Order: sequence, then structure tokens, then C-alpha cells
Amino acid sequence: MTKRSAAKKERSSQAALVCGEVFQRLAQEFIPKIGTIKEKSSQAMSNELGDLVACATNIGFAIELYLKALLTQLDLPVPLTHDLRTLYDAIPQPVRELIESVYDTALPDQVRQLYGRVSVTIAKGPLKEPPWDDYTKVSLALPDVLARSRDLFQSWRYIFEFTHPEDSPYQFHQFEYGLLWCAAEAIRVEITIRLQGTGEAPPPT
Repeated sequence: MTKRSAAKKERSSQAALVCGEVFQRLAQEFIPKIGTIKEKSSQAMSNELGDLVACATNIGFAIELYLKALLTQLDLPVPLTHDLRTLYDAIPQPVRELIESVYDTALPDQVRQLYGRVSVTIAKGPLKEPPWDDYTKVSLALPDVLARSRDLFQSWRYIFEFTHPEDSPYQFHQFEYGLLWCAAEAIRVEITIRLQGTGEAPPPT
């Protein structure tokens, strides 16, 4: 007896955009609070950890929905993954260049609005101060940001779970909230403009 083939999924790029915008707005509520959080062990956090998890998972899911909306609008296959870099790489290069141009233009102003701080890291492990990486040497380019945050939705959603690394007593979780917010906006603008051309999207806010 042969198995019936799974029905092909139909996707609405407009619905994905609208849902992504809501997740992004939910993340926005926590952005001002994150600037006051000091990098520390997760064991030393109380409500701050919940704020970080809520913001990270919401912004990660918003970017995922925007990318899937864009792939749908372009009539391209949508990879069945939460991996942000894999989804981004599935977008044609000319479209990625448009997104990255918006991102590169908006990023300096975004950094100024956040008083120069765009990332926070927490460490899971011993209570004593861990060795922190030098963030000044990190690439701010959009593809690199999405590569570093490729599992953002999953890793922060399950932050209560701990896997002991082989080479360190700590497991680090970095949240590049300022860069990811700018990335979400750049992708949102691209899909909104494209959908407006088809009459599917409301005016941008």
C-alpha cells in the first residue's frame, strides 16, 4: 500500500507579514529595558532573564516570518526550518543586496538610539564572572548577524536547558538586539513594498 503524498502547503505572505509585525512590536516593548541589563551569569538574574527571553524569541520569530513571507511572495520554496541564515540565503542575491542596503543605511542611527550598545550576553554556569568576548571585533554585516543568531528562536526559547560545553564551564547566549531589530526592519520594508505593489499589504507604518 503506497503512502499518500503530503498535501502541498499554501502560504499567505500578507498573513506572515502581519503576524511578524505583531511579534516585532512585542519585542519592542522590552528593548529599552535591555540597555540597563549588565552581562552576568543567568543564575544572578531574576525578572531580567524573562524580559530577555521574551524579546529574543519574539524578534527571532518576527525575522523568520518576514523571510518566509518574502520567499512566498517571490514564489520560491520555503525551507522548513527556524534557521535565519538558511532562510536568508534562500533569497536571491539582488533582493538581499536591497535589504542589506537599507540595513547598512539605518544601522548607524539605530546604534545612536541605543547609546552605542546593541548586544547583551548571559552565561549559564558558575556564579563567578566568566571571560567575556571582545565584541568590538565582531562583524556587523547583516549576513553575519543572521549567521550568529541563526538559532535565536530555539536557543532562547529553551534557555532553561543547559548543555555543558566541552571546552568551558559556561554556555553563552548572545542577543544582538540592536542589530536584529535593524535587520527585522530592513526585511519588513522589503516585503511591505513588494506586497504593496500587488495590493496585498496595508500602508507601511
